[in-house]
Amino acid sequence: MEHIIIGTAGHVDHGKTALIERLTGINTDRLREEQERGLSIDLGFAYFDLPGGGRASIVDVPGHERFIKNMLAGATGMDLVMLVVAADEGVMPQTREHVDIVTMLGVEKGLVVISKVDLVEPEWREMVGEEVREALAGTIFAQAPMVFVSSVTGEGLEDLKEAIAHVAREVPSRDTRGPARLNVDRVFTMRGFGTVVTGTLVRGALHADDTLEMLPVGGTARLRALEVHGAKVEAAYAAQRVALNLSRLESEKLERGVVLAAPGSMQPTSMLDVELSMLPGPGIALENRDRVRVHVGTAEIMARAYVLAADAIAPGESALVQLRLERPTAASRGERFVIRRYSPMLTIGGGVVLDPNPRRHRRYDPQVAAALRGVQAATPGELVARAVDAAGVALVPLQDLARSLQLEQPAVAAAMRELAAERQVHLVPGGEACIGRAHYETLLSDVRSALTQYHQEHPLQPAMPKNRLQSALAGVDSVLLDAALGDLVAAGQIAADSTGVRLADHAVRLSEQQQRALGSLTSRALEAGFAALTREGLLSAVKTPGAPDLLAAALAQGLLIPVGDSIYHAATIRRAQDLIREHLARQESFTVSEFRDWTGSTRKYVVPLLEHLDRIGFTQRSGDYRRLGPAGRNEAG
Repeated sequence: MEHIIIGTAGHVDHGKTALIERLTGINTDRLREEQERGLSIDLGFAYFDLPGGGRASIVDVPGHERFIKNMLAGATGMDLVMLVVAADEGVMPQTREHVDIVTMLGVEKGLVVISKVDLVEPEWREMVGEEVREALAGTIFAQAPMVFVSSVTGEGLEDLKEAIAHVAREVPSRDTRGPARLNVDRVFTMRGFGTVVTGTLVRGALHADDTLEMLPVGGTARLRALEVHGAKVEAAYAAQRVALNLSRLESEKLERGVVLAAPGSMQPTSMLDVELSMLPGPGIALENRDRVRVHVGTAEIMARAYVLAADAIAPGESALVQLRLERPTAASRGERFVIRRYSPMLTIGGGVVLDPNPRRHRRYDPQVAAALRGVQAATPGELVARAVDAAGVALVPLQDLARSLQLEQPAVAAAMRELAAERQVHLVPGGEACIGRAHYETLLSDVRSALTQYHQEHPLQPAMPKNRLQSALAGVDSVLLDAALGDLVAAGQIAADSTGVRLADHAVRLSEQQQRALGSLTSRALEAGFAALTREGLLSAVKTPGAPDLLAAALAQGLLIPVGDSIYHAATIRRAQDLIREHLARQESFTVSEFRDWTGSTRKYVVPLLEHLDRIGFTQRSGDYRRLGPAGRNEAG
C-alpha cells in the first residue's frame, strides 16, 4: 500500500509512546499533562517511511482504562494494529480489552511487539512470548509476527520495520473513488488560519476548495487547505491522516465524533440496525433495553439496545439489535462499532451496522429479521428495491436513495433502470425518481376508485377537481399524481382538462326535471344580460334543488361563462363580441367608456368583461384603447 494506518494497542506504561518515538522521531505525547505525568491521555500521531516504499501513519492510543473512549476514537480507520506487551509485565487487563476492541472493530491484520526486552533476561522474554501467544489464541494476533524490541537500546527496531512492511503488503487498498468521508478526532484553532480538524480519511479523496457536509451537526464547510503529515497537499486519499483547514463554516459545533462527508452521501440518524456480538467468556449478558455506550467512528453516544428477537444476548452469542441513540450521529452500512456498559464502563461487545437509517421496528417480527439478514450480502439493486418498497405509495428521489443507502448516484441510477426494465419499480419521466411497481399499480387503482366514487356522489359534475382528487389520495405527491394521470390518460382510462379529471366514459346525464331546472338557471343568467349575477346571486334567484351541481354542469358545458365574480350567459358574451365587431367596422379602436355605452352597462361589469376578452385573445389592449385580437380577427375572417 502507498499509505497505511497503524494503530497501537496495549496496557498503560507498556512503552507504546516510547516505541513510536524511536521508530519515527516524533513524541506523540503533545499535551503538557502527558509530558509531566509520562502518561498518554489523548490520541497522538506520527509517521515514518516503510522499507521498500510507502508511508505509515501511526495513531498512538492511551492504554489507561480511564481513557478507553479516547483509544476507541483512535481505533477508527486502522489498517493494522501493533499490540505492545511489556516484557517485564506480560499480558495485563487493558491488553485483553484492547484486543477485544480491535477484534470487534474488524481489524484483520496485526503484529505483536514485546517491548522493554532490555529489562529482562533472554529466558524471561521467551517465556513472556509464549504467555502472549497463549493469551492471543483465537484472535487476529494468534499467527501474527512477533518482534522483540527495546526502545532504549534500539534492539529489534529494524526487524519491526520489516515486519510492518510485510504485513502492510497484505492489507487491501482503500476505496478512493467513493464519496469522501473523514471522522473528526481533533478540532483546534490556529491564529491566521482559523478552524483546523484532523482525522483519518476512511474513504474517497479530498481536494482544496471541496465542500463538505458536517454530520450530524448540519451545515457545510469549505476546505481551504489540507495537509498530510505536516506538508501542504492539493489532494488527500483514503488511508491518509489529514489535517483540514476549514472556512465558511455553517455550524460552530465541530468536535470529535463529527463526520465530514461529500454532500449528499450520508445523512444523520438516531437509530442503527446492527448485528451485535457479545464477547465470549464469563462476560455480561445484554438484556433488552439495556443502556449502553456506543462507539462508532470517533463518536461515543449513549443508546438503548432493543434486542429484536430475544430478551437477552448471552456472552459469546450474536443477535439483531436496534440501537436507539440518545443523540444523532452518522454511520455507514458495514461500519464496525463497539459497545461498552454504561456503568461500570467495560467493553462487552460490538458488531456491524446493517442499516444506518432504519425505521423503528417491532420486536419478534420475522419479516424484519429476514430483511436485515438479507442486507448483509445485498447488491445495490436489491438495496434500492428494498428501500423503494419500504417507502410505500411515495416517490423516492434518486438523490435521497443515494444518501440513505450511501451509494454513488450513478450506481443508484443504474439500479433504478434495471429494476424498471424488470418492472419492479416505475420511473417518473426524467428517471430522477421512482416508486415500487406494486405501489404504483395500487395508486392507479386508487385514482380510478376515487373518480368512480366521486361520479356516483356528484353525477352532475363533469369532472373531479384535481386538488380534490389529490386530497382523496391522502395528499399523494403532485409529481407522482401527474405521472399516474398521464399514464391513465395514455391508456384511455381517464380524461383530464382544465375542469378536472374524469373517467373516460363518464358524462353528465340529466333527467327531464334536471333539464327543466337547468333551463331555468340559464334563462335567469340570460335575463341578467350585461348586469351579470354572481354565483351566489344566481343560485339564490333560482332556488332549484341541486342548483350548485347544475351550475357546475352548465359551466362545464359552456352554457354559462365565469368572468371575475360574475357569471354570464354564453349568448351575452357573444353579444358583446358582436357589438365590438360592429363598431370596429367603422373605427380602429375603442375605449372602456365606449364599450360601456354600447352595452348600456357600468364600469363594474364592463372592465372585468373586457379583461376576459383580452385573456381569450378576442381583444388586444394598448394603453386606454383596444382593438381586435388574434382570436377576434380570425373569427371576423
